[in-house]
Amino acid sequence: MQIITETTFDVKTSTDDNKRLFIEGIFATANKKNANGRVYEKSLWEREINKVLPKVTENSLIGELNHPIDRSEVDFNEAALKITELKWKDNHVMGKAMVLSTPKGQIVRSLINDGVRIGISSRGLGTVVEGKVNDDFQLLTWDIVHNPSNHGSWVNGILEGYEVKSPTEEQDKLKAEQDRLEQIKLDEAAQVEQAKDDYAKRILDILSKI
Repeated sequence: MQIITETTFDVKTSTDDNKRLFIEGIFATANKKNANGRVYEKSLWEREINKVLPKVTENSLIGELNHPIDRSEVDFNEAALKITELKWKDNHVMGKAMVLSTPKGQIVRSLINDGVRIGISSRGLGTVVEGKVNDDFQLLTWDIVHNPSNHGSWVNGILEGYEVKSPTEEQDKLKAEQDRLEQIKLDEAAQVEQAKDDYAKRILDILSKI
């Protein structure tokens, strides 16, 4: 699988009474070819959004400042935002995220305060065939990104040639290896039992001839 990222700049910032900083707007779009030439079916996004909603409720869907290039999992040392809301509006996933008070979150706050335009970018694992994102797509989170050359749309964010194993793949691989070793043990046990039967038959055959 490759890491697939999609970025939108259709977001705005706001603060609440406690001076917490939020980013909100379109987090994803379904059933429409984006600027990367990729299409996500709505059912695919619905499935993945439903998977991460419990994390939103538990305040545990965390994003980073920029996409990591050597891993898929979220590193809390790099945490910059917390996704607080996800909902549908037509074919758009509307989201809201709070900028954290972490060191990376403070950088995001400073960038926004200094007028730097930022984007919100989904991070997931999956494959793409002829522009269609396949059913093996797994949404991981959203990260803060910046690309001044792409205004108001999506950026080209697939990390070509970089493959990373998802936790599910690693578990499947481990289980397959365990199953293979178990089958070897069963085969060896069966061979031993067969050898015992063959030996007993030979002994009985010899005794019958005496």
